[in-house]
Amino acid sequence: MADEPAVAAVRLPGGRTVEVVGVALAVSAFAVLLVFALLRLVEVERDTHAGSKEGVVWAVGQAQYEIQRLLNATNPLNAPSGEEVSLRFDVALSRLQLLEEGAFGERIAEIGGSSVIERAKASLLSMEPLILSSGNEVDRYNRRLARIMPQHVVSLGSVGNELMIKSSVEEGDRRARYSQTLGEVIIAVLGITLTGSFLVFRLIGSLRQADRAEATLRREKNFLSLLLESSGEGICAFDGQCNCTHWNEGMTKMFGVEAADILGKPLLREGFSPDGALTAELLAATLEGGTTYLPAQLSESGAYLEHTICPIQLKGNTIGGIIIVRDVTQRYEALRERQLREVYRDFISMVSHQFRTPLAIIDSTVQRIMRRHAQMDREELLGRAGTIRQAVTGLAQLMDSTLSAARLDSGEMALSLHEVDLAGLLEQVRTRFAVVEPARDIQLDASGLGATVTCDALLLDQVITNLVGNALKYSPADEPVTVTAAEADGWVTISVADRGVGIPVEDRDRLFERFFRASNTTTFPGTGVGLYVSRQIARLHGGDIAVSDGPDGGTVFTLRLPLSIAPAEAIA
Repeated sequence: MADEPAVAAVRLPGGRTVEVVGVALAVSAFAVLLVFALLRLVEVERDTHAGSKEGVVWAVGQAQYEIQRLLNATNPLNAPSGEEVSLRFDVALSRLQLLEEGAFGERIAEIGGSSVIERAKASLLSMEPLILSSGNEVDRYNRRLARIMPQHVVSLGSVGNELMIKSSVEEGDRRARYSQTLGEVIIAVLGITLTGSFLVFRLIGSLRQADRAEATLRREKNFLSLLLESSGEGICAFDGQCNCTHWNEGMTKMFGVEAADILGKPLLREGFSPDGALTAELLAATLEGGTTYLPAQLSESGAYLEHTICPIQLKGNTIGGIIIVRDVTQRYEALRERQLREVYRDFISMVSHQFRTPLAIIDSTVQRIMRRHAQMDREELLGRAGTIRQAVTGLAQLMDSTLSAARLDSGEMALSLHEVDLAGLLEQVRTRFAVVEPARDIQLDASGLGATVTCDALLLDQVITNLVGNALKYSPADEPVTVTAAEADGWVTISVADRGVGIPVEDRDRLFERFFRASNTTTFPGTGVGLYVSRQIARLHGGDIAVSDGPDGGTVFTLRLPLSIAPAEAIA
């Protein structure tokens, strides 16, 4: 078995084709020789039956004999009677008539003896009236009969001799043909034997090759099964009816489902779903020829699994699909750890920069109060205290945004869903900003809202507060900020519009990234965390935030949320 690859390696190009052509020629030769031998044997058999000519010689002899008996019956020495003569006459005439009919007539005609038979018959028929009218008076015609008929007996003898000679010649020719045909049949049988032996040899060789191919296929199948089982990946195959046809040990370890419980059964059926990532739509798309990759998702077992679903095709037709599931928990955790390190590094850098300004304001204001508190009146003290309070408020907001981002990164942020009066929530946000910045104009239009919205009130308050705060921060103090809320088709939209500095087009793709700030906002205080956190909270609710240019300049941020969301639908 080990030498087989070497043999295959030296096979000449086209060798397989030559072998097939050789076998086809051998089969054709076998069939042709067999048919030839059968045809020749049939020909011999037909010639044997058709070639026997002894019967006509016998019939000529019988006619000659019966004429002679007629002559003997009319001999006066034999005491002839009219009845016996009449009988002998009828028999002789029937024998001559027999020689004129059928194969006997054709055979006699071949040697030119038909006229002999006709003359003999005519002579007898000429005697018939006299014989019938004479009764026992045989002497009335016996001499005449004795004078006419002997010559016909001699002529019939000559015809018989010629028939014998012709039959002997034909028999010799027939025997020669038999010998030739026998030789041809023997040669054909030898050819049949040789081609049959070759075909049997090739059949035996083909059976051996089939056995070797089957053994090789079995080894490869076993190796493939071993490879599939030891790959460490979950591998599942399904047919055109979405019934499971393969379920390896990796799938069993990942989902706790034994192969015996799922093989031959639908992958998706009521009360049984081994992998929540698989859906009927996904399997249908695969059977239509599509390939799908699902990035890492947190499974019920706590592992991060990624999926690749590919169609299985045969001659251009999709006959099923294969699902490959990889446990990327270690890779995901390593990536997550690296990202967290980057977050902490950025956080430290951000804190060192952003916290320095409010702390410096607090420190300088406190030092000024400590130095000049005796000379300060109540109004100045309240103003200095207000400055400190604003700085502390900024620090608190900075800490809230940073902590929210950290909770999102660690996956600890979850929704607490309740029926919320969104119009009331928006009014609360507007009221808070009116207290902090009484000089700013915040316009609220919530007339398009219904009664309640299902959401997490605290998280949604943080999002709206962030959007309104950004609008106030990046727009002139004398320009209004407009908040508009409405609902339609099962969704609620909250738009916050300002007339501020706007956002450069080249920065919009990264606007919601963590710690990113637009190029025209570096002179404004901020961390670049607020919009990141706001979008994540919106997506936790099944919604999103979009940004666009305002109709009167500035920017419009639009928060879009579903009116109702079940806890199971929340993306944690």
